[in-house]
Amino acid sequence: MVSPATSPDTPPPPSAPAPLLECENISKRFGVTQALDGVSASFLPGEVHALMGENGAGKSTLGKVFSGLHRQDTGVVRIREPGGPDAPMRALTPGALDEAFAAGIRIVHQELAQCPNLTVAENLCLHSMPRNRLGLVDRHAMHERAARLLESLEPGIDVEAPLGLLPPGRRQIVQIASSLDDSGEEGAACTDTSSCARVIVLDEPTSSLSVSEVERLMQIVRQLAASGLTLLYVSHRMAEIFEVCDRVTVLRDGKFVATSVVSEIDEPTLIEQMIGRRIEQTEKRKAPEADTKRPALRVRQIDSPGKLREISLDIAPGEIVGLGGLVGSGRSELLDAIFGIDRRARGSVLVDGREIGTGNERAMIRAGVGYVPEDRKLQGLFFDLGVDENLVMPIMPSFATAGLRGLRAERAAVNERIREFKVKTASPKSPPGSLSGGNQQKLLIARWMTHDTRVLLLDEPTRGIDVGTKSEIYRLIREAADRGVAVVLVTSEMPELLALSDRILVMCAGKIAGELRGKDMTQANILTLATVDSR
Repeated sequence: MVSPATSPDTPPPPSAPAPLLECENISKRFGVTQALDGVSASFLPGEVHALMGENGAGKSTLGKVFSGLHRQDTGVVRIREPGGPDAPMRALTPGALDEAFAAGIRIVHQELAQCPNLTVAENLCLHSMPRNRLGLVDRHAMHERAARLLESLEPGIDVEAPLGLLPPGRRQIVQIASSLDDSGEEGAACTDTSSCARVIVLDEPTSSLSVSEVERLMQIVRQLAASGLTLLYVSHRMAEIFEVCDRVTVLRDGKFVATSVVSEIDEPTLIEQMIGRRIEQTEKRKAPEADTKRPALRVRQIDSPGKLREISLDIAPGEIVGLGGLVGSGRSELLDAIFGIDRRARGSVLVDGREIGTGNERAMIRAGVGYVPEDRKLQGLFFDLGVDENLVMPIMPSFATAGLRGLRAERAAVNERIREFKVKTASPKSPPGSLSGGNQQKLLIARWMTHDTRVLLLDEPTRGIDVGTKSEIYRLIREAADRGVAVVLVTSEMPELLALSDRILVMCAGKIAGELRGKDMTQANILTLATVDSR
């Protein structure tokens, strides 16, 4: 009897597509940190391939090895020569940025690497300005090249407009368009024999975008893949992975874990591959009886020219109040005004019944108000100082004696905070730049979560961090609220806003458009209020 596996009537299994890009045994060390450890993977033409893992797993490092920004210690990167699946693979020289570019490998970084004071066209042509016979910049040719690059992505972008005036979503599209450019003479259109973009690494491309901007970027990613490009998509947002990616490769502690077809894997399994364990779902905490307690934070008639209009709110001790709304609705601006950063803000701010006023962040810190800003790199951490001084900076005077720093007390507080918040650092003296993004965020949160904290203002506290670290930060926020800390939370991730908030205040055009509680706290209701301008 012939088995089904060998039956002549059974068609042979389809052969696997030939990869466009592959890496073999890639290792990379930075000092004592082993960023990549023997990673091997392959990537197919025309696919969106997710790279996932916790912060520090090696995703961005691998992308930089592909693009020649990092020189690997061991291993080889190969890319198929133009000419189809039968063309030979060739090895790229480690750390050769120009060679990787000529082979068609591009990288779009998480932080926008642009010049906002220049025009869109100038940014797109910055690497190779077209010139006329006199050696002067040919602005007409520059505008034509920029328009050509944007034509298939977002033709409505004005190439003569200053880049800094564009919203973040369109700036991200301009950066992607820049990756599609080639190095041909005078920016000539890419041909099969020139250095066309063939592989694009997108490193957290949606971390600073609104919901509508994310949707548009997803359309562009699918459009580029359909044209035959291979896209390596680095993101911590699960919904994006399942929406746009074909396959996913997981890294953990610098090592390859698995490559899976996205349609054949579920979210819990993917999370388990990333962090090595299953995350238990926690029940939503019971909201405190806000009306029966004196507010920990009372805000009355806060105004700021062009930003905020007549905002009033009360936050009870132990309450987590979410601020919903679209990008530009005034959520971050409200936190700036409450904490005292916005010097033009006017109104009344009381902490535990004591008037603090506006424009005085030092008084806010003394009153027990902590603020985790949206951008930890530009607004949050001191990268010239160590982890230790970053942790105790706001409360350093409390350790001093006769005007001298209390180094012993500081060290004890630092060590306690590092243990409590599980900040992974080689040393308390290490600079924040040596930490992964998730540990930088935990460091920033640990700075403000002291025993004296009465009010905690959180602006995008989990932006750009992995799912495992997110669950830890959720736990820290809930534990702070359970201790009686009043928490004001701004987040653009709807599931996060709904899961953490006891109630939600929705902002639109600098005003509070409405309040949602209990069963009314839904994504549809948030978006409805966020898009109704009451002016």
